[in-house]
Order: sequence, then C-alpha cells, then structure tokens
Amino acid sequence: MSLNKQVQIYSLETNAFYTDAENAIDHKLSLLRHRKSVLKNQISVVNDYNNGILTKDKALKRIFDLGEGLQRALASTAGIQAHTEYEKIECILSGTKRKQKKKEIIDILGLDDSDVADKLNYEISETSKQIAENEDRLKQLMKHTEEIRSLRDTYLNGKNVISVFESELTRTLKMNIDELSDNLIIIRVFYFDVAESLVVNGFLCNNERYVYLTSSAGQIRTKKMVFIKESLWLKHKNTIMCGLSLEKINSKGGINRNKYLAYTALCNSATDRWDGFDMTKAIVVEDLETVVTGEVDFFNDKTYEITRQVMDIPIAHTDGCGMMLPSVSQKSRMFRAPWVKGLLVPFDFLGFINELGGNPTVKDIYGREYNIIRDDIRVIFTKSQFKMWKYYNSWKEYIECYEKHGCNAGYCNEEPDQILNAKINYQMLQTLTDISDEELAELAKQTNYKIKNITSNIDTVKEVFGASEISDKSTYLQQAINLYLEILGDVYTKEKIKLIKASIIKNARAGKLNLDAKYTFIIPDLFAFCEFLFLGEKNPNGLLENGEVFCSLYKKSKELDCLRSPHLYKEHAIRNNAYAKEKAKWFITKGLYVSCKDLISKLIMNDWDGDNSLVCSDKLLIEIAKRNMQGVVPLYYEMASASADAIDNKKLFEGLTLAFVSGNIGEISNDITKIENSANVDWDMVKILCAENNYVIDYAKTLYKPQRPKEVDAKIRKLTNSKVPYFFKFAKDKADHQIESINASTVNRLHDVVKSGRLNFRFKDCNFDYRMLMKDKDVDVIRHGKICEVYELFKNTTYNSSSSTEKAIEKRIANFRSKRELFVKHFYDPDLIADVLVKYLYKDGTDSKYKDVLWYCFGEELVKNLTYNLERRYFRCEKCGKKFYAEHWNQRYCKVCSTYKPKGMKTIACCDCGDTFQVDARNMTKVRCDECSKTHKKRKRSNNITA
Repeated sequence: MSLNKQVQIYSLETNAFYTDAENAIDHKLSLLRHRKSVLKNQISVVNDYNNGILTKDKALKRIFDLGEGLQRALASTAGIQAHTEYEKIECILSGTKRKQKKKEIIDILGLDDSDVADKLNYEISETSKQIAENEDRLKQLMKHTEEIRSLRDTYLNGKNVISVFESELTRTLKMNIDELSDNLIIIRVFYFDVAESLVVNGFLCNNERYVYLTSSAGQIRTKKMVFIKESLWLKHKNTIMCGLSLEKINSKGGINRNKYLAYTALCNSATDRWDGFDMTKAIVVEDLETVVTGEVDFFNDKTYEITRQVMDIPIAHTDGCGMMLPSVSQKSRMFRAPWVKGLLVPFDFLGFINELGGNPTVKDIYGREYNIIRDDIRVIFTKSQFKMWKYYNSWKEYIECYEKHGCNAGYCNEEPDQILNAKINYQMLQTLTDISDEELAELAKQTNYKIKNITSNIDTVKEVFGASEISDKSTYLQQAINLYLEILGDVYTKEKIKLIKASIIKNARAGKLNLDAKYTFIIPDLFAFCEFLFLGEKNPNGLLENGEVFCSLYKKSKELDCLRSPHLYKEHAIRNNAYAKEKAKWFITKGLYVSCKDLISKLIMNDWDGDNSLVCSDKLLIEIAKRNMQGVVPLYYEMASASADAIDNKKLFEGLTLAFVSGNIGEISNDITKIENSANVDWDMVKILCAENNYVIDYAKTLYKPQRPKEVDAKIRKLTNSKVPYFFKFAKDKADHQIESINASTVNRLHDVVKSGRLNFRFKDCNFDYRMLMKDKDVDVIRHGKICEVYELFKNTTYNSSSSTEKAIEKRIANFRSKRELFVKHFYDPDLIADVLVKYLYKDGTDSKYKDVLWYCFGEELVKNLTYNLERRYFRCEKCGKKFYAEHWNQRYCKVCSTYKPKGMKTIACCDCGDTFQVDARNMTKVRCDECSKTHKKRKRSNNITA
C-alpha cells in the first residue's frame, strides 16, 4: 500500500486528563524522579573518582552540572523545601556565579569525605519515600474522581501530533490527507484508573464528548486506545459496524471482549480502497479442515511433560484464506471490510468446475445454495474470514447492511510485481548449532561482498540505497540516484554510504545475512479446496503431496527451506519444490503453496490470513538445516478456547487491562535466545518456553496460562540467569555491561566472520552537476538569504535511512512535513526555496553534508527538476553567457567557447639534454623532449620501487 497517504492526529497520554490537583502531584512526582536520577548519577561520579577513573576536577564539574540541571527544574515549582546538604547546594546554584558555585560545593561536601556515598544514598532513600507518598496520594485522587474528565488544553500542541496511515475509518470520517484532525485521538495508558474513567465515561475536549472506539492488537501491545468524537460515532456507527450494535451482539450471546476489539479495529487498518470490488458477487463457505496424521512432540500443559507420539492433528487449511477469480485480481491481497479479513488468492475455480466436471452448486455457511456460474460468483470467502457471521441471520442480511450504510472494501498488502531478496535473521541462525566456521563464512559471503563493493560496484550502490527498484515507497533521494547516478559524487551521498555501510556491518553481526531468500505469502493448496467444494471430497488430494511445496520464485530449485518469524524452536521446514507447468496453470501467484497432507503449519506455526514465509533456496543453508533438523518433529499443544460474554464499556476495559498485563512475550523470546546461545542447549526447555509464549499471546482472550511446575521453573531460571548474548550489542543496541562475554555460539561467531574495511569511493570524481537539480539555475542566493538562514536552524535534523519500521517512517514524515510547511508559509514558492537551497548547499558548500532537510522537505521539486533537465539539458555558458545544450553533465561552456583554437608552435630547449624541440604555443608545462621524458619516467618509477 502507499506510504504517502497519511493524516495527522493527536497522540496523548493519560496525564493529559488529570484534574488540577492530580496534575500538581504529578508535576511534583516528575521532579522527584528526576532528582533521584541525578543523585544516582552523582553516586556513580563519586565511585568513578574513588576508583581513579575521573580526576577530582572532572568529578566536581560533573557533579556541578548534574546539580545545576536539577536546580533549573526545581526553580519552576514549589513544595520541595531545601533543608539537606544537597538541597543547600541546589539553592547555592540558583544565585551565585559559576566559579563561586564550584568553591561552595567543595566547601559543603568534599569528594574526599569518606561518608559522601552514604550521604547521597540517604538523599536517595528520602526522595524514594517522597515518591511513594505522592504516588499513593495521586492514586487515591484518581479513584475518587467520578466526573467526566476533560482534556487539558495545553496538550493540544505540535509535540503531540503524529501521522497515521489512511484507513477506511479516516476515509469514512472524511479526514484529509496531510491535515491535522481532531476526529480521532489516541491515548496511551500509564495510570489504569484514569484510563478506566476515559473508557467508561468518555472525555470532553473543545465542548465535544469523545467515546472509546477500539484498540488493535499492535495498539494493545503498546497500551494505546483510540477515541472518536461522539457526534461522529453516532453519525457513522452503522457504516463502521455494518449495521450491528452492542445490543444486537449481546442478544445473540455476546462475544469475547478482546476479539471484539480486534474486529472493530479492522476499519482502522492502514489500507487502500479496493475500487470496483463487488461484495454482491461474493459468498461465504465452510473452511476446509482435515485431520493430518504425523509424529509430534506433544506438550502437556498440565504436567509439562513432552512426549513423542503419532497423533491425528486437526488442521483448518483455509483458516483466514479465501479465493477470487483471476479476473478480480491477478495478485494475492490481504482483504479488509467490516468484520471480514484475511488473504484472497487468485484461483480459477470456474476453470476447475469446467475442466474437472465439478458441481457448481455450493451451500454458504447459512445453508443457502448458490450456483457459482449462474450467480456470477467471483469471490469465495471462508467462514474463518467472516468474523461476525453468527450475529447476522444470513449473508444476504450482511450484503444489505453493507450497501445500505455505504461500506467499502480495502486491502492492506498486495503481492509485489517483483519480490526482492530478503535477509535471514538471528533467530533462524541460532537454532543451527551444528555449523562450522567455514560454512558460516560461506553464508556471509554475499554480505561481505556487498560491504567490500559498496562504493565500487554500481549495482551494489543502487541496491544499498534502495534505488534498484523504484516504487511509491521510494524516497526522493532514491529516485534521484536511479535517474542520475552522478549524484553519488556529492559529499552528502558519500556520508550516507558511510552510514549505510556501518548499518550493514552492524546488522550482519546481529545475524541479518544476505542469502538467496524471499518473503512471500503462505497459501494452502486451493486445488484441494476446490475438490472439497465442487467435488464433495472431505479428504481431498490436492496437487501437492506430503513434504512438497510449490513456489514459482524458485522454478529450478528442487529443495527449499521454508522459514517464518518468530522462529523460536527448530523450525526449518525443508521441503521439495514440486514446480511443474501443470501445477503452474492453477497456482498462478508467487506465493508458497503447501500441501494439505503436511504438518508444516504446526512446525512453523503459521496462519493463512496473510502470513509470510522466508523461502530460501541457498543450497548450503539447506544442507546445514537438514543436518540440524535430524530427529526434529513439530511441537504440538492444545490451546484453550476463548469464551463469549455480554459486553459494555466496563467489560471492554477489563479485557484491555488483562491484555495490557498478560505478559511480555519479548522476555520469553529473550530467554529462549539465552538458552540457544549457551554452551549446552536444553531443547526441551526451549520447547516449553515456545509453548508458554503462545499461551501468553492468547491469554487476554482465553484467560488461561499453564502453571509452570516448581522443578521446571527452577531449571528454566537457572538456564536463563544470565545476561543476553554478546550479539545483542548489535541486534538490540545493548551496552557492554548488559551482555555476556562473546562465546562460540553461531551468531556470536559472525563478529569475526563479517569483515569491515576502508571505503574507496569510485564515484568521488564523477561529473556531478548540481544545476541538474534546479529549475532556475540563475537564482540569486544573496537576495533570498533568509531562506538559507532558516535552513541553518534545521540543518542538523537527520533521518536514519536504515530504519524502515512504521514508527520510524511515521516520525520522519511528520518531522520533515512540518519543516516544509514552515518554509512554504514564510517564502511561498517551493520551487524557489528548492533552487536557493540547492545553490546554497551545493555551490557555496556550506556544510554540504547536512542535506537531509533539503531532500526530505523539497525532494519532490528536486526530482521534478532533475527529470526535466535530463530531458532538456540547457545551460548558460560561463564564458559568453549564451544558453546551450550540454552534451555532458559537467559541460560549462558552449560549443564555440569550448572549441580548441591553436595559437601556433614554439621552440624550447630540453632541460636534460639541451636539444631544442617544438611544442604547442599554449603548452606551459612541457620542459623535456620526448626521449628524455621517457627516461625521466623510468627513473622515477625505479626510485619509487626502491623506496
């Protein structure tokens, strides 16, 4: 989907809704916490002084600076009385000169005092008591605040504005792209009492009441809630809910609270509208579910015993997946509509009926029959995709509500035209414990090649810049590099290359290696699904056998390693790639099609609603994985089911609270990593933690987590009673004191395997002409100097291009958009601003490394100018002033002025042999005849070799 369609809304925290009394206590708490932090830092300084790490002068300066910062914070509030020695220091800082302050600090408390640490610890203890007392007071106030809370006006400022991607919700509320709207407000929870009041009662803002709408799974993980103007909710609730209401849902038995939140959040998914999608040409049918028999490691959630046994495993092969005719779309899409979500895959089910003589009449989940051909059915959803099916009496009722209330369909991800290579990660590597240094070096070969050739190979440079394939997600700098490679000669792009190289090395040492691997959708055998629907086969054969997959991305690869994140246990699914033309007739996408006779979904723990697999064809990795997967079978455990209940706002908040505190799956993942990077890996404990991880994920819905036996708990604690592995220094930016010493685990060894090296810029002398970025090449920079002055205020604003997370993109877009708006507000013409800044930064060379603001604020104008100038390279001659068409990027003179005009010949004497010879009259450098010049060069080369 397009990443440039965003709207701006406010994102606040629960402290924005404090009463005056609560706000005063909260302000005091923030100062007390700041004071405690300063005191701890001062203890650290004293310890460094005592251990000889800091000199006395440096230690005193550090203590002074810490105290001065604290004093500035204290000066802004009342209520903390100065009565201790350190508080006297704070008072001294407020009214004396800097040198005098230092002297008085030394007089009050010398660093050489033996009890200095005790005094500081006493102050920390006293501050902690004050923090605890004020926290209790604040909580008591919150509990007894019953009125509807109001948003404090001071929080409606630019610092609290974020950008969110366009969704069906923003389109329904008519929120304009790139404009700030208060229709929706996101609130992050810190105090549950305040959050409960907001969810149950709503809140007031600008004479409008806001009510709680929903929280997606991602927002629940970060403790966020979405609120909507009540007036807009009442106006659009039928569109958002497709005709349903809480009253109707409760009358039909209610629903699990957190499932309801997840389903209502569908409208808030970042989507593009699917224009032309006709819901009346769709039906909903039962899922294909069969029993697959296979050997598994069964985890008993009551006893924590793991037993290997052959079991009949029920698998819903189409859980979250439906199909559509290729005429609807030739590519798989993740579908979104009110209460409907999942993956839609193109499959010619009409061709299946005609070719195999299938019965075109099928029943939907409500028992109504449809003739696929006569009724012109183009899309077949599965029951698992229609999340609220039980609250409608029929599919017809849903369609009526859909059309009556103006609902629309969208999609949030589509199979790309070209799927680029992706990187393997540390989770997938750390489970390969049986791997030699030579094999690891070979796996890192591509990555080391990229690092070595980052400044010398054109394809590598374009690849690392992301300029190989230009799409609507590409930055303007990437587009410019793709159009005009000479721009790599600029010092700005050189600095970018340095940062990119450092990022590649860091990521590689964190386990992100370049291999022949691609991410693609995981798709069930839809031929088997059609056998189930149209041939009535309850246990269809499909086109794929057990152990087979089909992936057209690797037509010539016989074996594939099918991986998925998160990768916690040994989850390398080595499968035969059964690519054949007769199968390609049916499987027309680039997805990974898997057999309905295979337990692969239990091995890599995938769903079918749009999950991706990293499909790898690297022969060495497959060989290593085969060796490491010897004797490994899927891990299987029975999950609890989620119960339904009548819901209201109070029940919704209870569900949110459970989700907020249900457990940190990141901690479990880190514990698994600790074990897998230890000297002796206990794989049974890894299996247990892997199972617990999934129970924790489902806890908010099921309210069930297995109770770990004491002996198992003791064993796991012993195994995980360590710091995180060494490579977390690169993977998670951990400090040296937070990580274990380096050992010989697979990922840790990458530190020595991944090579660094000096940069040798091949493009430093390329003919880059900055004027290619300009519209008016004669713009007067001095006349528009104010533009340059404003730029100087922002020039240090940078963007880390290595970060492509949604949060990083959101932050970057909002940051640079606000700066562009300031420029345009004061100087009106974006083209003029861009021209002035290009000439100011490129010609005058003023801190030319700082061009992020230029490219991310006015990149559109620069690329537009570059495109035009590449087609029409007209410049003004620097000698005669006439305009001319340039043959080369760096041509400065017109054809007349640049044509060589000889002045004749002159005679000079050779400085070595004395013989005379003739040279061009313009030649001022030649002093030797041709024979002596050759001798001189040989002598010089010989001297260099000797030296």
